[in-house]
Amino acid sequence: MPTMKHINHLGSAALLAATVLLTVLLLLPVAGITIEWRPKTTPYRLVNNPFISWSLIVVLCAGLVLIRKGAVLIQCVTALIFVGMIQGLAIASALFWDAFLSPMLVFAALPIQLTAAQTLKSLTQNHTDHRNE
Repeated sequence: MPTMKHINHLGSAALLAATVLLTVLLLLPVAGITIEWRPKTTPYRLVNNPFISWSLIVVLCAGLVLIRKGAVLIQCVTALIFVGMIQGLAIASALFWDAFLSPMLVFAALPIQLTAAQTLKSLTQNHTDHRNE
Protein backbone atom coordinates (compact mmCIF):
# COMPACT_ATOMS: atom_id res chain seq x y z
CA MET A 1 0.00 0.00 0.00
CA PRO A 2 1.64 3.29 -1.07
CA THR A 3 1.98 5.94 1.58
CA MET A 4 1.14 9.58 0.99
CA LYS A 5 4.87 10.42 1.05
CA HIS A 6 5.45 8.00 -1.84
CA ILE A 7 2.47 9.34 -3.80
CA ASN A 8 3.60 12.94 -3.26
CA HIS A 9 7.27 12.16 -3.89
CA LEU A 10 9.06 15.46 -4.60
CA GLY A 11 5.70 17.24 -4.73
CA SER A 12 4.41 15.13 -7.61
CA ALA A 13 0.83 14.57 -6.35
CA ALA A 14 -0.66 17.37 -8.48
CA LEU A 15 1.01 16.10 -11.65
CA LEU A 16 -0.01 12.54 -10.80
CA ALA A 17 -3.61 13.70 -10.38
CA ALA A 18 -3.48 15.59 -13.70
CA THR A 19 -2.08 12.50 -15.43
CA VAL A 20 -4.82 10.30 -13.97
CA LEU A 21 -7.44 12.85 -15.02
CA LEU A 22 -6.11 12.92 -18.59
CA THR A 23 -6.02 9.12 -18.69
CA VAL A 24 -9.61 8.84 -17.46
CA LEU A 25 -10.70 11.40 -20.06
CA LEU A 26 -9.08 9.35 -22.82
CA LEU A 27 -10.48 6.07 -21.54
CA LEU A 28 -14.10 7.28 -21.46
CA PRO A 29 -14.74 6.45 -25.15
CA VAL A 30 -13.09 3.04 -24.68
CA ALA A 31 -15.48 2.36 -21.78
CA GLY A 32 -18.41 3.20 -24.03
CA ILE A 33 -19.11 6.59 -22.48
CA THR A 34 -19.33 9.10 -25.28
CA ILE A 35 -19.53 12.75 -24.47
CA GLU A 36 -20.05 15.24 -27.24
CA TRP A 37 -17.41 17.82 -26.38
CA ARG A 38 -17.75 21.21 -27.96
CA PRO A 39 -15.21 21.77 -30.75
CA LYS A 40 -12.14 23.84 -29.94
CA THR A 41 -12.18 22.85 -26.26
CA THR A 42 -9.37 21.05 -24.48
CA PRO A 43 -11.29 17.78 -23.90
CA TYR A 44 -12.38 17.75 -27.55
CA ARG A 45 -8.80 18.17 -28.75
CA LEU A 46 -7.48 15.55 -26.32
CA VAL A 47 -10.07 12.93 -27.27
CA ASN A 48 -9.87 13.61 -31.01
CA ASN A 49 -6.06 13.59 -31.17
CA PRO A 50 -5.18 10.31 -29.48
CA PHE A 51 -1.59 10.22 -30.71
CA ILE A 52 -0.78 13.54 -29.05
CA SER A 53 -2.82 12.76 -25.95
CA TRP A 54 -1.42 9.29 -25.32
CA SER A 55 2.10 10.51 -26.07
CA LEU A 56 1.66 13.20 -23.42
CA ILE A 57 0.45 10.61 -20.92
CA VAL A 58 3.41 8.32 -21.68
CA VAL A 59 5.86 11.20 -21.18
CA LEU A 60 4.19 12.23 -17.90
CA CYS A 61 4.13 8.66 -16.59
CA ALA A 62 7.76 8.06 -17.59
CA GLY A 63 8.82 11.27 -15.85
CA LEU A 64 6.86 10.40 -12.72
CA VAL A 65 8.64 7.04 -12.59
CA LEU A 66 12.09 8.49 -13.32
CA ILE A 67 11.95 11.05 -10.50
CA ARG A 68 11.63 8.15 -8.06
CA LYS A 69 14.78 6.30 -9.19
CA GLY A 70 18.34 6.70 -7.94
CA ALA A 71 19.92 8.71 -5.16
CA VAL A 72 18.29 11.87 -3.86
CA LEU A 73 20.62 14.10 -5.88
CA ILE A 74 19.81 12.21 -9.09
CA GLN A 75 16.08 12.38 -8.32
CA CYS A 76 16.24 16.15 -7.86
CA VAL A 77 18.21 16.72 -11.05
CA THR A 78 15.88 14.41 -12.98
CA ALA A 79 12.88 16.22 -11.50
CA LEU A 80 14.19 19.61 -12.60
CA ILE A 81 14.90 18.31 -16.12
CA PHE A 82 11.42 16.77 -16.19
CA VAL A 83 9.83 20.06 -15.12
CA GLY A 84 11.75 21.87 -17.85
CA MET A 85 10.48 19.36 -20.39
CA ILE A 86 6.91 19.84 -19.15
CA GLN A 87 7.27 23.60 -19.45
CA GLY A 88 8.58 23.18 -23.00
CA LEU A 89 5.61 20.96 -23.87
CA ALA A 90 3.29 23.53 -22.30
CA ILE A 91 4.79 26.33 -24.39
CA ALA A 92 4.54 24.27 -27.57
CA SER A 93 0.97 23.33 -26.72
CA ALA A 94 0.01 26.92 -26.02
CA LEU A 95 1.51 28.18 -29.25
CA PHE A 96 0.44 25.45 -31.64
CA TRP A 97 -2.31 23.26 -30.20
CA ASP A 98 -4.31 24.13 -27.11
CA ALA A 99 -3.73 27.13 -24.88
CA PHE A 100 -5.78 25.79 -21.97
CA LEU A 101 -3.74 22.61 -21.46
CA SER A 102 -0.59 24.63 -20.77
CA PRO A 103 -1.57 26.18 -17.42
CA MET A 104 -2.67 22.79 -16.12
CA LEU A 105 0.68 21.26 -17.00
CA VAL A 106 2.73 24.15 -15.62
CA PHE A 107 0.80 24.49 -12.36
CA ALA A 108 0.85 20.72 -11.82
CA ALA A 109 4.64 20.67 -12.28
CA LEU A 110 5.45 23.70 -10.08
CA PRO A 111 5.37 21.76 -6.76
CA ILE A 112 7.92 19.33 -8.21
CA GLN A 113 10.18 22.22 -9.20
CA LEU A 114 9.91 23.88 -5.80
CA THR A 115 10.49 20.68 -3.83
CA ALA A 116 13.42 19.57 -5.99
CA ALA A 117 15.06 23.01 -5.75
CA GLN A 118 14.62 23.11 -1.96
CA THR A 119 15.99 19.58 -1.61
CA LEU A 120 19.01 20.44 -3.77
CA LYS A 121 19.59 23.56 -1.71
CA SER A 122 19.53 21.59 1.54
CA LEU A 123 21.81 18.92 0.05
CA THR A 124 24.38 21.53 -1.00
CA GLN A 125 24.17 23.27 2.38
CA ASN A 126 24.71 19.95 4.17
CA HIS A 127 27.63 19.18 1.88
CA THR A 128 29.14 22.62 2.52
CA ASP A 129 28.61 22.28 6.27
CA HIS A 130 30.40 18.92 6.31
CA ARG A 131 33.33 20.34 4.33
CA ASN A 132 33.72 23.20 6.81
CA GLU A 133 33.98 20.87 9.80
